[in-house]
Amino acid sequence: MSANPDHPLVRVEAVSKRFGRRRPVQALSSVSFEVQQGEVFGLIGPNGAGKTTLLSCLLGFLKPDEGHITVAGLPPDALAVRRQTGYLPERVGYAPELTGEAFLLLHARLLGLPEPQAKDRVFELAQRFGLGESDLKRRLRTYSRGMRQRVGMAQALLGEPAILFLDEPASGMDPQGVMLVREVILQAKARGATVVLNSHQLAEVERVCDRVAFIKAGKLERVEALREPEHTRYLIKTDPQALPAALEALQKLGVEVFPGRDGEVTVRLLKSQIPALAPALVSAGVPVLALQPAPAQLEKLFVEEA
Repeated sequence: MSANPDHPLVRVEAVSKRFGRRRPVQALSSVSFEVQQGEVFGLIGPNGAGKTTLLSCLLGFLKPDEGHITVAGLPPDALAVRRQTGYLPERVGYAPELTGEAFLLLHARLLGLPEPQAKDRVFELAQRFGLGESDLKRRLRTYSRGMRQRVGMAQALLGEPAILFLDEPASGMDPQGVMLVREVILQAKARGATVVLNSHQLAEVERVCDRVAFIKAGKLERVEALREPEHTRYLIKTDPQALPAALEALQKLGVEVFPGRDGEVTVRLLKSQIPALAPALVSAGVPVLALQPAPAQLEKLFVEEA
């Protein structure tokens, strides 16, 4: 799937969605954002915020009541889009009597993979997700939740999709499985795929996402960049009494300043400005107790928005 490099791969414009007629529930309210080709874009927010509804709209499973969505310039339910889309739902309704192998082969055939290639791809992905031959011969109803997630991830990757929609992909997985999901997301990004991720595991979101959207009560509160090609963030610690002088020096340097507590300041600056940061403080007579890259602190941002 290719998009014009001057335009986003996914465009969401003023999307609203309601459920019910007598007492309608507003699931989404005028949500707008864009996802660039090749980025990992996260959706975070409290339970019931509308994230899964938004994913369903992005996939074309639900039609917005207002607004519209395009993927590579096409409606999300267009065949050309679906052929290059991988999807892992939050709750997977597997046919319980199918074996893991039969389930994956069925999806491979639905993708149009020829029989020899389909079997090779199924066993390649099964091995990648730690599912042995004996696991594949078992019926899905005997699988643990973590194993079902592994099969679901394998299913989502069968066609090497250009865009992946993952709804709580590490749910029910052990630490090894969580690490595996992380690797899969980063490998997908490395080959140029786009990933839209909904997850409550904020540490993992922070590790893999380029940007995140905060959804609350169906509204988009903000979009936060976790990785910026030209900018970075630094945490500065100084004596609280020297904080006014530090703020003045930083403002003269032309960086964005976010004062904290007990003499702490976070700054957002161009990477080219990093060498000038310490000298600017020292020349202003500010004692620099610490100067280090600042963590994204996604958990803190989540609490602030929730």
